[in-house]
Amino acid sequence: MSHHAAPSGSSNTSPRAIWSLTWPQMLMMYVQFFSGFTTVWTAGQISADLQAALGMITQCGMFFMVLCMALSSGGMAAVSQSFGAGLMTRARRYIAASIGGTALLGCAMALACTAFGEPFLRLVRTPEAIMPLTLELWGVAMLALPFQYLYASSGVMFRALRQVLPPLWVAALVCGVTLLGCLGFGLGFFGLPAFGARGIIWTQCGGQIIGAVVNLLLLRRCGLLRADALPGLRWLRAGLPYLLKVALPAGAAQIVWQTGYLMLFVLVAALPLGSVHALAGLTAGLRIEALLFMPGMAFNMSAAVLVGNCLGAGDKARAGRVALQMVGIAAGIMSLVAAALWPFRQELAALLSHEAETQANIVSYLTYNLLSTPFSIASTVMGGVMTGAGATRYNLMVYGGTFWLVRLPLGWLLGHHLWGTASGIFCAMLVSQCLQTFIMLYVLLRRDWARFAMRAVHDGRNGDTGKA
Repeated sequence: MSHHAAPSGSSNTSPRAIWSLTWPQMLMMYVQFFSGFTTVWTAGQISADLQAALGMITQCGMFFMVLCMALSSGGMAAVSQSFGAGLMTRARRYIAASIGGTALLGCAMALACTAFGEPFLRLVRTPEAIMPLTLELWGVAMLALPFQYLYASSGVMFRALRQVLPPLWVAALVCGVTLLGCLGFGLGFFGLPAFGARGIIWTQCGGQIIGAVVNLLLLRRCGLLRADALPGLRWLRAGLPYLLKVALPAGAAQIVWQTGYLMLFVLVAALPLGSVHALAGLTAGLRIEALLFMPGMAFNMSAAVLVGNCLGAGDKARAGRVALQMVGIAAGIMSLVAAALWPFRQELAALLSHEAETQANIVSYLTYNLLSTPFSIASTVMGGVMTGAGATRYNLMVYGGTFWLVRLPLGWLLGHHLWGTASGIFCAMLVSQCLQTFIMLYVLLRRDWARFAMRAVHDGRNGDTGKA
């Protein structure tokens, strides 16, 4: 691959190109889903307390990933647009800047989370019944947080350059490690010692470490992460402003979204009756919903790459056509999958838990969230369009606004006052998802989101120095 020109297929947006870009990412999402499903299922075989504690750890971990995902969003926009414009040296420098930044942020976040773990868990209303177990899992999970940052950001860099197979193979490796470790060290299969909760959390962390190391080695082998790609101060002064212009709204959107989800867990944890079973049901329901959401994220990432390529090449009209095409295809396909899952809600619940109260909460969660599939998938893909264009401020305003102004207040009203059960909170999720989708569709059709691309921000094509 030339360091100064994008490969010939970098501007290809044909249906075949879209599918070749999307199916490996979709398969990767399913592999990651299976990996997460394995940990939840294994925990469910031990106790509902462990399942609920693992859910709190996982949700908090997603919240702490906001800085990584923010910087990765900026990297995705900058690298995909550079790729579309044929500026590979600039792309390689943005890769180095993005991965170096996430490494530093991951270490800083891990230290802070280790120091303030217990106050934070109490802040999010972790039930006292599971607090000791949650704290034990927390300490281990924070050790692997920097590697989780590196694993996520390095995978994004591969996808921004349309190299979608390496992240798939690495995800399969991580999934295999997780499956063998959870069954072996969690439940004692294969003649291995059963460490229970410790076996599960150490296996989960080991998978993240392996994924990060292998991804970085592959990037180096491909010539995308070498010493000569490290940006100097002059380049950073020219190139970082755009990275931050995309990353800051993306980070704020992630913070708003993830704090919203933490508050959603708080609403469920604070229910007057059956809060532990409701938490376990929410945790398991989220894993099942990932069957639909993860492929939606594959379309989200493909949309970001394709739109970034088109805008990097200066073709705004084609970027708009690709965006609408991706939204329609993704929403249509995943709605059919949701319809196929609908009759089997009870069977899916029984697969993840053997306790009747937890199963009832899983079924309730699935009822509302399967209905929201066309809306949630469409808005997810439109979020990818905005990321590829660098227009992440729309994601911040729309996703953040509907979550905090609609989902949480309505969930509190229905769940704690009118219905008195977790079903009220799950219903509020459906309402806010519908509203979010209609607003994002308005932005896609009526607002000039393409103006946030680098070629629109910087005048001219100033070589590979960091400017567009």
